[in-house]
Amino acid sequence: MKRFLMLAVAMLFAMSISAQEYYVSKTTGSTRGDGSKEKPYKTIQKAIDAVPEGSTIYVAEGNYFGTLDCGNINVTKCVKIYGGYNTDFTTRDILKYRTLVQPTAESNGTAKGGGTMIIKVYNPNGEIVIDGLLFDRGNSIAYNAKGEGKPKGVESPMMNPIGSAGIGGPNLELTGVLTTETRELYFDNPNCKTITIRNCAFVNAPNYGIGGMFQGEVTIDNCIFVNCRMIACDVMGSNGQNYQTVHFTNNTVLFTWSRMKDFDDMGYGFRYNNGTHSYVDHCIIGCSIYAGLDRCRLDYKDKEAQKIAETTNNMFFLNRRADAALAGGGKFIMINVDQFEDAEPLTEIDGCIGMSDPKVFNGKINEAYLKGFANATYKESVDYQPSSADNKLRAALGLNKQGSISSSSSMFANRYPFEDALKLFGAVQGYGAQLPK
Repeated sequence: MKRFLMLAVAMLFAMSISAQEYYVSKTTGSTRGDGSKEKPYKTIQKAIDAVPEGSTIYVAEGNYFGTLDCGNINVTKCVKIYGGYNTDFTTRDILKYRTLVQPTAESNGTAKGGGTMIIKVYNPNGEIVIDGLLFDRGNSIAYNAKGEGKPKGVESPMMNPIGSAGIGGPNLELTGVLTTETRELYFDNPNCKTITIRNCAFVNAPNYGIGGMFQGEVTIDNCIFVNCRMIACDVMGSNGQNYQTVHFTNNTVLFTWSRMKDFDDMGYGFRYNNGTHSYVDHCIIGCSIYAGLDRCRLDYKDKEAQKIAETTNNMFFLNRRADAALAGGGKFIMINVDQFEDAEPLTEIDGCIGMSDPKVFNGKINEAYLKGFANATYKESVDYQPSSADNKLRAALGLNKQGSISSSSSMFANRYPFEDALKLFGAVQGYGAQLPK
């Protein structure tokens, strides 16, 4: 009997811990607050560090990107984080009362790790929820200081190569900006029962929108991904013995760029990755510089035969090379939605359609950006004159002859207007992210 009572008390204690609720407000909070409605914490990071495992954290409008605005938020406990509240927490509307994760260019030097938000939790029975956070790295990216690669009407010049200085800031008024090559949400090999990412925006990502490795089950639902470099969603199972599960549902993915300005490598909306069963459903996947879906990652033979890679009820829109890339004999096999039926690596393909008319977005897509993307070109020229006076002299001295290569792109990972990105919630009824409830 005594043992039973002790167990009951322990269960009640655990339930009370998991039911605890805490509050965060950039406007009215304090780092030394207690997390109550009356004395909320000032930062999401402080709340995560202070609250018990299993707590729920409600976040008011404001811009949050780490303690002392360092550029990172580290999720080290199984918590549920809900953004989009007004300052007294009586009303939730994620598009009106915006909970932003929008680092400044000045924070680039203090950011650490692989993501703007990093999930690093080890609790196989735990649950993480990130709901209603709006990520945007557009003001912290370095853009071409000479104004190159800027189509008419587009907000910024093209993105500078990682590690090279450019202009940045809200009005491109800062010089010497260096882009930090990070994912906006990074799975640093968490091991939890479930991770749910819902009603979030991932805009102007200098690397992946969501990326990394994990163990458990991940649901990414009703989110927008706009102007992500390389891949919008790229998550890999880290348990070599068992498949992990990814549900990628009701998301809008537009304008995914390549690794470099030559458009020759990467640029996918969603990757069916190693160690995962992946279910892609009711999404809009469009304007990928390479392909909407990447099904080129292959597991070991016996394991690959079990792999689930579904694409159902999705809309594909103006992907540059193809709607999907498959592994082939030495090169990728590029296919469009009307060829999915014959693509055996896609294990389920029902209900997918292709669209080419931007009117489907009912004026919710930035027309200048779309036009620039559709007409984006890369050019390269070589200036090599073996008989020039300089090269004759170099040859006489036993040195290698020299030439030069110049390259240009008309557009590459240019900043997408954040206000316009948010218009994509609910842009197309029945496909992609709908207006958050």
